[in-house]
Amino acid sequence: MLDAIAPLKCLGCDKIGAIACADCLSKVKIELKTIPGQKLMPTTVSVADFDEPLLKNLIHALKYEGVSAASEPLANWLIKELGRLIQPGDVLMPVPLHSIRQRERGFNQSEKLIKKIADKFQIPISRNLKRVRNTKPQVECTGEERRINLKNAFIYKGGLNAKRILLLDDVTTTGSTFLECTKAIRKISDVPILAIAVARG
Repeated sequence: MLDAIAPLKCLGCDKIGAIACADCLSKVKIELKTIPGQKLMPTTVSVADFDEPLLKNLIHALKYEGVSAASEPLANWLIKELGRLIQPGDVLMPVPLHSIRQRERGFNQSEKLIKKIADKFQIPISRNLKRVRNTKPQVECTGEERRINLKNAFIYKGGLNAKRILLLDDVTTTGSTFLECTKAIRKISDVPILAIAVARG
């Protein structure tokens, strides 16, 4: 009934039937890029550039419009590219939202992506990383403001049984979010961290 009333439309061309049609998906340039870690900054991998129109539309629909179907193609891109990087002992960890923001949005977009990856590769998920400050959205901040905005915004609660952490977020621009998450994790463990983002801004 819902499909009949409000059928899914491709966010690239408005074709009815899927959130992203095969033609539009084929035009997205998927290229796994790696940024080596420096000091506390973890090594970061990302799948595609944020200026890819379909990718940008999917992330916006997922984060700000509550279109959960938008997580499917995003997760599929991650699964395709991460297959060669997964190692025994890896633990997935979503970048958390503050509880207030999560209640407003209804879900954490990183959680939706990470569940699909966990199911595909049979990897455990840790949710011990918590956001304790309800910070201003990073998209509204300049480069230096992003770092200050997130200072001491995260804490890690509980133990950590992992050979490596795969820390996942939807978009990375300056790397400030990954850096602050890493600082929180480093207070209890020096386990290697690989930061993963769908899009690089």
